[in-house]
Amino acid sequence: MKRASFLKNYNSRTGWYTNWAELLKENEIYALVIKGTVDIQGLVALYPSPDMQGVFITWMCTAPLNNKQLGNEPRYVGVGGHLFAKAAQKSMDYGFGGVVYDYEWTDEEV
Repeated sequence: MKRASFLKNYNSRTGWYTNWAELLKENEIYALVIKGTVDIQGLVALYPSPDMQGVFITWMCTAPLNNKQLGNEPRYVGVGGHLFAKAAQKSMDYGFGGVVYDYEWTDEEV
């Protein structure tokens, strides 16, 4: 996804936890859709890091309709796994051998 004008509708107010248009400034954004549909089931923001020789997962989120934490019965399960697979594939594409990493939260930050 490359258009901030499209991503502006995906934000914390609409159940997507963060401002995805803002993430587009420094990341590559990928959406998971079901074949034959345009409904986004999940989004992942990736940053290829040559210094770390891997792809950093800046943010990953399932669609609100698939999110148990929002009190919904998920329409589709496995969205997160598919988004991780996309991150691993992009790591392979960049020549990082599938290395994927993210930020580790500490108890003090939660």
